[in-house]
Amino acid sequence: MIREFALNALKNLNMIGSLISDNFVSKNKIEHRSKLDYVKIFVYEEDNIIKGFIELEVHFEVVEIINIAVDESYQKQGVASKLLKYVIDNFKCERILLEVKEDNEKALNFYKKHNFIEINRREKYYGDKDAIIMERSIV
Repeated sequence: MIREFALNALKNLNMIGSLISDNFVSKNKIEHRSKLDYVKIFVYEEDNIIKGFIELEVHFEVVEIINIAVDESYQKQGVASKLLKYVIDNFKCERILLEVKEDNEKALNFYKKHNFIEINRREKYYGDKDAIIMERSIV
């Protein structure tokens, strides 16, 4: 089941988010961001276990994926795909944008599989690595 994030899930999200980045908690401040009108966070939950989440910024006709993460124990089970499909099916937007580090092959392959294309790069955004800006048109 996919549902909107509630604060009682904060500990789980921060734990899963630490898979993305060692400083996820201090950098992302999910508790604060979840209170912003344009930020939407959804969790994928089965049997009262949060298996993954997706964090979005919704700006009128554009949705930007800020984070998508799945607990290591539940990876390769379609959780991220279900979260992404939920966004595609439930948000009336023209396009979805995201940014991914150029050497994150796993993420790049996932997004390409879901019809995202590279539209730009931010050179040396991650120190010595570029950020790849990807887009999927919905219209």
